[in-house]
Amino acid sequence: MTTSALEVSWRLVVPVKGGARAKSRLHPPAGVPRAALAWAIARDCLDAVTAALPPACVHVVTADEGVARYAAGLGAVVVHDPGRGLNEAVRSGVRVASTTTTHQGAALLRPTAGQTTREGVGVLLGDLPALRPSDLLAGLQAAAAHPLAVVPDADGTGTVLLTSLDGHLEPAFGAGSAARHTAAGHHRLELELPRLRTDVDDDGSLRAAQRLGVGAATAAVLAGPGATLPDMQASVHTFDEATGAGTALLDDGREVSFSAEVFGRSSLRHLRPGQRVSIDLADGRTTVERLWIVGIGDDQRIG
Repeated sequence: MTTSALEVSWRLVVPVKGGARAKSRLHPPAGVPRAALAWAIARDCLDAVTAALPPACVHVVTADEGVARYAAGLGAVVVHDPGRGLNEAVRSGVRVASTTTTHQGAALLRPTAGQTTREGVGVLLGDLPALRPSDLLAGLQAAAAHPLAVVPDADGTGTVLLTSLDGHLEPAFGAGSAARHTAAGHHRLELELPRLRTDVDDDGSLRAAQRLGVGAATAAVLAGPGATLPDMQASVHTFDEATGAGTALLDDGREVSFSAEVFGRSSLRHLRPGQRVSIDLADGRTTVERLWIVGIGDDQRIG
């Protein structure tokens, strides 16, 4: 019997940090407190999760009282975050989720005579403001075909969804977690589900989520004073016409590099030293992951 033929009764763990220290790498628009934006992102994610699954199957791990009250109001199970980092928060949630009785689980696959039921557990990051219920269900359905599965984030290095069909998993979240989870035996699922895979940690990923369409809470916060997230500006420092690679200087004097691949995606034909450009930085904050000039390119129309 293949794993995909089994009924899977899912329990989902969603860690949410909350509070003033959440999303420290985000730079919200002027007049928008970072904590308010982080909370809105979490709220949109929780709304989508509890619309996709029976709320009693959702275990929200948090130490933030506001998040706990909201999750409880949705009908989710609230698990106290012990405050020892993301992986320990996940372990706490998995321990509680693993005690949930079978009839409470969200069964995505229905058994026929002679088939077996599996008690699956999943971990979903709580910072997916563009997530829709259908995206989560599609991701869990794909994961149901494997004893262990991992869905990487949009850039392929982090993890947004981690699952186990026997209810046991060892989290290894943090930079480069997708590779660690894969090495631990989780089948890597490169799903065409950008709303599931776009977790928001910095300004670039927030813009990506906005392009997909964020939930009501995040949209409302960003529609307040200073509604447009300001682009990071830089000046071209060097540019190799032969390769398309180069460097740029940020307004604070730091030098960052961009590859020929990044330049190739920019819709630009050439650059000159001193030219002003808009950029998104990669997580390491020393390399450019997106480069453009407003008005140039199919997605940069003016007016």
